[in-house]
Amino acid sequence: MSYVKDWDSKALIASVSGRLINGMDKACSFAAEQARAKAPKKTGLLKSEIDYEVRPEGNSIVGYIGVKKDKAFYGLWRELGTSKMPAHPFLRPAVFENADQIVKLLTEG
Repeated sequence: MSYVKDWDSKALIASVSGRLINGMDKACSFAAEQARAKAPKKTGLLKSEIDYEVRPEGNSIVGYIGVKKDKAFYGLWRELGTSKMPAHPFLRPAVFENADQIVKLLTEG
């Protein structure tokens, strides 16, 4: 009853990594889409600058969702507010209000 002799750790790691990256990509794409739907729509620039990135970091697969730093640099101020402007969150609600769907996408791979 030796299962170890057929063990191909490189193939297993490649398969699992591929599924993790695929799941993270689907989840981040969905969350970015939800954030775009919730973004303030005065000019549409902020909505168009919401993007995501999936990349390995050490032993983890990490997904980032946010506003590109160039043209729509003010996205952080809209999200968190300032001393002169109340917050109008769109990124955090996109994730927190859709947590079940995001987890499902992550696990489907």
